[in-house]
Amino acid sequence: MYDRLFERVRIGNVELKNRIVMGPMDESLGDNSGNVSPRCMEYFCARAAGGTGAIVTSYVAACPPELGGIAMPGQLRLLSIGNQLSFVHFAERIHAYGAKLFVQLHHPGRKTCAEYNDGHEPVSASSITPGLAARGEAPVHELTVDEIHKIEDYFARAAQFAVWAGVDGIQLHCAHGYLLNQFINPAKNARTDEYGGSLENRCRIVVEIIEKIREVAGPRFPITVRLNAFEGEGLPGEAGAEEMRSVGAYLAARGVNGFHLTLMSIDRVGTPDMKAGWRTQIYADFKAAMPEGVFVYGPNEIKTPDEAEAVLESGCQDLITLARQQIADPAWANKARSGHADDIRPCISCNACMQQITVDHQPLRCSVNPLAGRELDNLALPAGEGTVVVIGGGPGGMQAALTAAARGFDVVLYEAAERLGGALQLANKAPNKFRIDNLIRYFERQIQKSPRVRVCLNAPVTAGTLDDIAALDPVAVIDATGGKQVVPRIPGVERAVMANDVLSGAVDLAGKKVAVVGGGMTGLETAELLASRGAAAVTVLEMLPAPGRGIFSFNVTKTVGALERAGVSIRCGARVDVLEEGAVAITDVASGTAERIPCDAAVLAIGVYTDHSMRDLLEARFDRVIEVGDANHAGKIMTAVRDGWDRVKTI
Repeated sequence: MYDRLFERVRIGNVELKNRIVMGPMDESLGDNSGNVSPRCMEYFCARAAGGTGAIVTSYVAACPPELGGIAMPGQLRLLSIGNQLSFVHFAERIHAYGAKLFVQLHHPGRKTCAEYNDGHEPVSASSITPGLAARGEAPVHELTVDEIHKIEDYFARAAQFAVWAGVDGIQLHCAHGYLLNQFINPAKNARTDEYGGSLENRCRIVVEIIEKIREVAGPRFPITVRLNAFEGEGLPGEAGAEEMRSVGAYLAARGVNGFHLTLMSIDRVGTPDMKAGWRTQIYADFKAAMPEGVFVYGPNEIKTPDEAEAVLESGCQDLITLARQQIADPAWANKARSGHADDIRPCISCNACMQQITVDHQPLRCSVNPLAGRELDNLALPAGEGTVVVIGGGPGGMQAALTAAARGFDVVLYEAAERLGGALQLANKAPNKFRIDNLIRYFERQIQKSPRVRVCLNAPVTAGTLDDIAALDPVAVIDATGGKQVVPRIPGVERAVMANDVLSGAVDLAGKKVAVVGGGMTGLETAELLASRGAAAVTVLEMLPAPGRGIFSFNVTKTVGALERAGVSIRCGARVDVLEEGAVAITDVASGTAERIPCDAAVLAIGVYTDHSMRDLLEARFDRVIEVGDANHAGKIMTAVRDGWDRVKTI
């Protein structure tokens, strides 16, 4: 089974035990000096123990702050012998599981700030270009030739530290608009010296870094490059796919063993609507332009082993790169190899991991895996004895049941509906939300497989049923009943329809003009569903300056784009004052202008709030009551699933 996926392959002088790579992704788990912290170590070791063939680190700073080399807090560094020693332990731990360790060396260029670099301003190939100025970017320090040579030497020094540490290969980050990409991309490089102009000149810094790394690492040490398959920012003069294939061929002829392809566009980060294999032709075209033996690989929205095997059989990729999917389930490879693909916890492409790091400036976390980034805190799960009752079968309740069962408790799970899922059974209703269905099926399978969990469907818990629960003599009762929809105190609110009733199908607004009040993700997805089901016109009203607050921007942008294509109007900065018969009265927050938005129906999608009435009912009868998910605090899938682990672990 999966013969191609688990085939041994050789890149340079390194043999990988399979074709599965843990792709590089920011995790912000390093310590303040850039060393591999114990928390970072256990995060990566969980993936190595899970069977992946190779680990590629998140970007590692190769240059010091005085050259603008630090991209973000918590970033790993290879700037000193102390950093190198931490990588010695890192490599030893990864190798113990039979995996190989590649270090991605990086310089952010203009994509950083002085605050992260001890007051030193960002640097780039050029201070500014017309396209960057038109986009509103500020000038930065333009590197001198001497400074370019210093940066090259620092890259070589970092590679030397990596070799001394026992690392198996290097990846140069030449993508995503960071420094080396700023040289390669003609839209960001306006130099007129030997580092600007022609393709050869724009690639010179990369070639010279490769040559200097070869001097310290040897001719067969694997050097790979993370490269944009095309520049897609819309800047005048940026490189297209054909030119980037020429860049790849040029670098391959100068000693690059493989290319990790990515994109410089909104599509570089997969979103829930993207299906596996959508980049296949991009990889195939690039691979056709490469010399024989040069590896081509990268993300392709692959989540399952079957998808991975099919892509490998197509011949467009040599390796399967899984970052977010291995965040969601570190044991992906082992489960695939052992024939337990159904047990893989699916990534839902929500990009909460990206939101955590790049927007909220927090360490890596995952919506579906409560241990991601916290492996060090969860190396042992305490044993339990007795019965635990869980009320509510949403994501928090299902995770709570599995956590309690894993500890050894017998679990009885009560769910009022005819199927498990809770709020997930609403989150899956908008178009292209199939990844939520994958998560529901995963939880259902795991609960069904657990001999310790008994599920009672169509079983709402009320004051009249507490005697049945008391008869179980539970050591704890977990309230996972969710939150309540927010109903604002505005005139005419009794005329409104609730978003949940639209999502569930209880209310049909086909042929109607609809105003959706609330532009969070629930409101946007409700609007998308309404448009797909034949609403005559849909307008989303959001009081904040932009929709989708708290959701990763790429996901919001993709959803907004789908809404615009469907003819949905989105009004931000719109405060709803009155729900009238046939209209919604609003005030433009910026101008103070009053308006009326004609509609046949108004749908409320303002969010949920925590209602503790179930807790109060339970605490009158039971000694230990624990709330999880929206019953504990209104949040997202991530907070519910985390509660289902953290709060149940303490019983």
